[in-house]
Amino acid sequence: MTITSIPHLPDFKLLPYKLPQTATTTTETPPSSSEPPIKILRTSSWTYCGPLLDLPLSNDDDDDTDDSSLPSSYHTWHRATIRGKPLITLLKPFLLFAHEFIKSNGLQHYWLTIRASLSTSDFNTPRWHIDDDFFDRGSAANLNNSNSNHHSNSSTPGNITRTQWKLATTLLGPGTMFASNTSSARQTLKSVKTAVKNSSSSHTCTSIICLGCANLAECVRKALADELRHVEVVQSKDGECCFFKVGDGVGAVHSEPRMDGGERVFVNIVPGREEELREVMGKWGMEEWPRAWCLGVPAGFWEEDS
Repeated sequence: MTITSIPHLPDFKLLPYKLPQTATTTTETPPSSSEPPIKILRTSSWTYCGPLLDLPLSNDDDDDTDDSSLPSSYHTWHRATIRGKPLITLLKPFLLFAHEFIKSNGLQHYWLTIRASLSTSDFNTPRWHIDDDFFDRGSAANLNNSNSNHHSNSSTPGNITRTQWKLATTLLGPGTMFASNTSSARQTLKSVKTAVKNSSSSHTCTSIICLGCANLAECVRKALADELRHVEVVQSKDGECCFFKVGDGVGAVHSEPRMDGGERVFVNIVPGREEELREVMGKWGMEEWPRAWCLGVPAGFWEEDS
């Protein structure tokens, strides 16, 4: 799918990609007598920002487990987080597809995050939301105002537009939940936010770290869970990823699934131009390019690499 005009694209679309024949990524809980092929040891994430990773990504590769060209931080993260089958076996087919998809739309760089999660009840109440436009200074993320000549709305000055879409998949566990009627869900989200905010008009934010804002967000979350309790949900299956729009007014309404039934590995890709991504990293105090890092990995695993 080559993207030419964001307004005429679906808010989200499930896209199939080819799984390896040996893949066993079923979301069903395996029998207690059998060990799952991938075991998550801790909730953690690995992130990379830079050019599309230079991996041996041919479907004809004899060794699907070859991850030697990945950044060293990936191996540290994998050793600290994954047991059993190397994750590259499931990650490689998605990256094969994602790289071609991104290049076909005129881009060569991305922000790639792999998040592994232990079983948790944190999402038993859905967290319906729209992802912020990563490259819009006016969004809640408040990151930057770099412009791109790729795939956004027509309101950007000079007919230059930003990237306003993501690719995501789940390698293990249930897929992200998308509200099938996005237009209606967006309106519900907007009205609930307005109602909750109006009912808490005495709150005045004076700090970036604000418990009042956190309380409001939790009220919005609970109200949305109630309002959207009967919404029709679409979730990706094994061998499917999701293209979806981001940003107020056009973004897909989605939520993490319940994760109290097992472990999950989720992969999120934000494509963009080099200058866009460099500016985002610079605003977060990260000047090194390209860059890869982990969150949730104990210091002892880094010491083994030194």
